Amino acid sequence: MARSQTLEKKIAEESEKTKKAREKLRKRLLELEKKITTQALERKNMEIHRWIARHAPQRIVLRSKNISLFDENKNTAEISQKISKVALQLKRDIESTKNV
Repeated sequence: MARSQTLEKKIAEESEKTKKAREKLRKRLLELEKKITTQALERKNMEIHRWIARHAPQRIVLRSKNISLFDENKNTAEISQKISKVALQLKRDIESTKNV
């Protein structure tokens, strides 16, 4: 048991600066929690609904479009020009080593 105690890492005490910063953050979080009320949530909910209604003409109707998040790699991405150049150079290098 004595050996396990010597292997344990000892944690240094927090500095005064760290303690002050931690307390400041704790107070700030408490203030923010006090601002979260049912009235504030309802007000924000109404703001969001108004914003959506205001921007409704700019929305795109997706019901007529065939969109999926994942296509299971059925459509591969195009090869970039850089990769094409590297592949071409590798092909040339392989061919030149075969001819030697």
